Amino acid sequence: MPRGRNRRSAAAAAADAVARPLALALALVSTLPRAAHSKDLLLPSRPAPAPRTTTCDNVPEPFGRRNESRHGFEVICGPKREAMLSIGEDEYRIDFVSVRGSYVVIFAEPMAQVCYDGKGKPTPDTGTGGPKSLDGTTFTWSLEGTPFTFSKSNKLVNFGCNRTLMANFFNRPGDLSPLPQHPSCTTTCTTPNISGSCLGEACCEAPMDQVHGAKALSLSFERTTANGTGDGEEDGTCRAAFFLDKDEAVFTFGGEQVRPLKKALLPQGERRMILDWAIGSTTCDQAQSYTFEPLCKYGTCVDAPSGSGYLCKCPDGYDGNAYVSDGCQDINECRNYNSNNCTYLNLCNNTLGGYTCSCPENNIGDGYRTGTGCNTTLVTPDSPTQQPQGISVCDHPEKNPCTYIKYCIDSEGVVSCACPEGMSGDGRKNGVGLALMVTVTTAASCYCWAIKKRELGRKRAELFRKNGGLLLQQRFSTITSQGEDQYSAKIFSAEELKAATDNYSESRILGRGGHGTVYKGILPDQTIVAIKKSKVFDESQVEQFVNEIAILSQIDHPNVVKLLGCCLETQVPLLVYEFIPNGTLFQHIHNRNATRPLTWEDCLRIAAETAEALAYLHSTSSIPIIHRDIKSSNILLDENFVAKIADFGASRSVPFDQTHITTLIQGTIGYLDPEYFQSSQLTEKSDVYSFGVVLAELLTRQKPISAARPEESCNLAMHLVVLFNEGRLLQEIEPHILAEAGEDQCYAVAELSVRCLNVKGEERPAMMAVASVLHGLIRSFTIDQTARRKDESVQKNSEQEEKHLRESRPIPSLQSSEVSTQRSMDDEMLSSSHMPRWSS
Repeated sequence: MPRGRNRRSAAAAAADAVARPLALALALVSTLPRAAHSKDLLLPSRPAPAPRTTTCDNVPEPFGRRNESRHGFEVICGPKREAMLSIGEDEYRIDFVSVRGSYVVIFAEPMAQVCYDGKGKPTPDTGTGGPKSLDGTTFTWSLEGTPFTFSKSNKLVNFGCNRTLMANFFNRPGDLSPLPQHPSCTTTCTTPNISGSCLGEACCEAPMDQVHGAKALSLSFERTTANGTGDGEEDGTCRAAFFLDKDEAVFTFGGEQVRPLKKALLPQGERRMILDWAIGSTTCDQAQSYTFEPLCKYGTCVDAPSGSGYLCKCPDGYDGNAYVSDGCQDINECRNYNSNNCTYLNLCNNTLGGYTCSCPENNIGDGYRTGTGCNTTLVTPDSPTQQPQGISVCDHPEKNPCTYIKYCIDSEGVVSCACPEGMSGDGRKNGVGLALMVTVTTAASCYCWAIKKRELGRKRAELFRKNGGLLLQQRFSTITSQGEDQYSAKIFSAEELKAATDNYSESRILGRGGHGTVYKGILPDQTIVAIKKSKVFDESQVEQFVNEIAILSQIDHPNVVKLLGCCLETQVPLLVYEFIPNGTLFQHIHNRNATRPLTWEDCLRIAAETAEALAYLHSTSSIPIIHRDIKSSNILLDENFVAKIADFGASRSVPFDQTHITTLIQGTIGYLDPEYFQSSQLTEKSDVYSFGVVLAELLTRQKPISAARPEESCNLAMHLVVLFNEGRLLQEIEPHILAEAGEDQCYAVAELSVRCLNVKGEERPAMMAVASVLHGLIRSFTIDQTARRKDESVQKNSEQEEKHLRESRPIPSLQSSEVSTQRSMDDEMLSSSHMPRWSS
């Protein structure tokens, strides 16, 4: 393979630095004719490479120093801080990185090279080929494991006499069949002198126009004549094969100039070659399916031309580096005539991501060269009325052509009209007086409206971009391409939601919360939605916001409120959810005058449904989500009293490889996890704590924070734990609840709540276990209710029989007692089998 700087020991490198130049110098001197030793003949020197401008400090992303760049794009700093690429065992200096073209130019030595002394014998190591002949030897180079491929912007150079160079490119090392094109070329040496054209005489070029996306190469030579020309054409020359930028000349002298072979075929050092690059080995769609993070945070993902890997490009109308924040800058299409399609360059208006054209005053058209252009329209008033001398038309109302008689001027038979102050026009009755005024006024109004609308559109476009609209469009496009469009949300326009909420009328407000206001909206298809208008939006968290929206839009669970879409054209993004008509759990718990009070069975079912939804969010959704603000007012009830978790304004997703994330404290007092409050480390157990407070609310029908309770027990969570531990639980439960649920059920729910409220998060149960316990309680309650109804029926029958058996002996009573006792034991065992007894 071409050599860069081989990574060997310092001693070996130092010895090599001395030995190789000395050996090369001796070999060259021995091959020169005697005249070359005189002062009259100087060796032509190779031009120094162009100054290197790419250093470790200015190498553009995705390249960068280790731990600061993508995998495969790491650079190494040289002794002068030059940026170097590590490929295989060698390092290559970087000449230039093109982000737009997705290629890198490096300096590489020949793949194969051997030089001969004056007697035609190979000299000590002067290239990869070593001192032996290159004939019959196959040289290989692999880029496997790197983001690079051989670029068709190179050419292969065969340098030396009477040799055929043959190359095979492969998609990857070990492929049995090479790519269709096999670059090759043949050199001859029929004369002792050659020109600088490299057209076959001692030098030929093999084009690589059809080589695209190759990762591996094999190279071989064949001698074209058995013994050469017999004229010692190899004496004092070198043979080599190397890559070269196809736009760069092989020789330093011009194509028409002639040089002796021995002065032209000199050892080749580093030459510029080009490598294409791409990220990964899969297309955008394939790569996106493995992650919920956008592949290109600051641009648009496009498939690499080679079909392997992807690239990040700036959106249309922008240019720059799409791998860095603010790397894509708006293109000023109005900078010159060739960069836009406007008829008049001075009437080109640059906009974000585009431009608009307009026409000069008194011209009509769209202003675009490929459109209607600009056409001149002239309004020619009637020519002045000529009257005979001595007769004033202004004195004859019937003949007076002016709209306003007193503004008629007859100057020697030439009549002209004027308009009153503040009005414009020619003043004529049938002219353009009033009509022109109306026309001008209308035109001015339309123009102002158009300018205002354009400015509004520009502002909305800027807000859309600032709020992450481009990133979200890309995420939704990826979801749709993966066949998951049934779960993908919609991006609404500001006008759509303004109309849906009757311009955000106060009468449409459903509620106000810590994160914003919720409006009732009616879409054009009569779908009723809930539109959340947040109070603030952190612009530094745009990427996080976009990612959360994309994730939440794909959540499909019967007990989670569905996110239908969002609007990003407003100062603060708007979120659109499905409408849940029956209010919040908080309202149903604490409203004493509710038309349909919650039964104990309702409470258990709502708690179980909420627990199932949280378990889904924590472990079985596409990516773990922590709600962070679970409370009874964020649990909505539909028309069938089915629970649905709402308000994900504070929610956060957690990467699969992490157990927690560190965030700013956010939540509601009374429901807030004390461990999260102290450490700022958010885990799924924070939701478990909040759910424990909701269970306490359902059991006691008391609010989480209440000044009506004593100061030491104003916090419901702490109060319930104390009551449970001291055995005073039943005194805080309302009599009708205790009568309906029974002591066992109340103690079981209290125990579950206390476990969820454990101060140590690691000792709290998982939501999956909580849901399982609640389902067990539901089954147990159902069995108890069935048994209770059966007991009531048996008791009723017994009372009827008792009337007929009053005179009988009391033996049946003993039997009845025994049966009742047995049934109680069975019920207790059955209850025990269904009543949860578990540990966290």
